[in-house]
Amino acid sequence: MTFIPHLEGLEGSCKDINKSYDLVDIIFLTMAAVLSGAKGWKAIKLFGDTKLDWLRLHRAFETGIPTRHSIGRIIRGIQSESLLLCFEQWVNSIRKSEGQEQIAFDGKAVRGSGHGVQLMSAMIVESGLILTQKESEGKKNDKHAF
Repeated sequence: MTFIPHLEGLEGSCKDINKSYDLVDIIFLTMAAVLSGAKGWKAIKLFGDTKLDWLRLHRAFETGIPTRHSIGRIIRGIQSESLLLCFEQWVNSIRKSEGQEQIAFDGKAVRGSGHGVQLMSAMIVESGLILTQKESEGKKNDKHAF
């Protein structure tokens, strides 16, 4: 099961009038390059230029490979929460296709706790069963709770 279809709804910060490159193409390029050892925008651009035929086996890349500056700008424009949601949906689709239960993670502030306790929970979606719950260091640090 491929990750790419889960990226289709993702939006970057570029306005439609300024879009010269497909966002999913650039994410795919960046992921492939980094997984192949690229470190930095220049290396990602070089990877794209040398592997364009291979990249086009998977995505259109109609306008080719952008400059390293454009790659960086496009990737920095992605909201990390929305990209993490894409990963979560992908993992849960794999779990579902294999007959395993889906797990959701959620952070909540406990009201009336005096000092603002933040809890992070892992829950089985179908049954609502809470697998575990841990205190996190605040809203910004939910991802570090587990």
